[in-house]
Amino acid sequence: MTFFLKVTIRPTGIVALRALPQSKMRTALRYIPPTTLIGAIAYPLLHLKGSRTETLYNRRSFRSAAENVLRLFNWVTVKIEGKPRLYGSLLKINTIYRGKAQSAVTSFPFAVMYGEADYSITAVYLINEEELSKGPYTLRDIERAAWGIVRVGSRESVISIESVEKGKTEIEEVDETRTAYAFQFKDVEIEGRGILQPVVDWRTGIGDYSKAKRVVMFYPEDIVTVRGNLKTAKCGEEVIILAS
Repeated sequence: MTFFLKVTIRPTGIVALRALPQSKMRTALRYIPPTTLIGAIAYPLLHLKGSRTETLYNRRSFRSAAENVLRLFNWVTVKIEGKPRLYGSLLKINTIYRGKAQSAVTSFPFAVMYGEADYSITAVYLINEEELSKGPYTLRDIERAAWGIVRVGSRESVISIESVEKGKTEIEEVDETRTAYAFQFKDVEIEGRGILQPVVDWRTGIGDYSKAKRVVMFYPEDIVTVRGNLKTAKCGEEVIILAS
């Protein structure tokens, strides 16, 4: 048995997630990647122990402070109700430097999640109990941190937490299942609609994205049927698929 947290999130309008590497014409990610889910809960979790550090510096490289809690999670995934629309506006910025007016152009890519549709985000975290027992955190700490999530991605992506469900589940191997949660697109057959999105493999580290390994995730637009050699976990009344 392993613990899970299911976090229901209400977006306030936009989710600004930049695809990397960045440039003046950088594009937005339509769906929330696992790295963002880890970063979202890591920030309040680190605060519980008095850490305000967001960036780690080691051997001339910078990495996210979320690395310190990365191993607390066996798997993370997300379900999004409503299809976000992507925008990438160009903005002119005017500044004054040493009394001299200057101007520059930048872009602000984001996914819009408001309108007639009832948008909702549900994140699921599978807890690594072995790693949890070794460190300073408790399951209660992680639950408190889930309630403390205030944004997903960039600072413009303000959200509110609607509920946090805690429970236990078992990992099972099956040939077929139905799910609405994102899963790795590898050696599977899918019946249903969704979008493929390459994301950084968070299990190899968070922060140094220039050389990070990437995997392809399938984000269902509704409940889909998946066939293959699958590892699954039932979280409440819903099923998630773990990486094989």
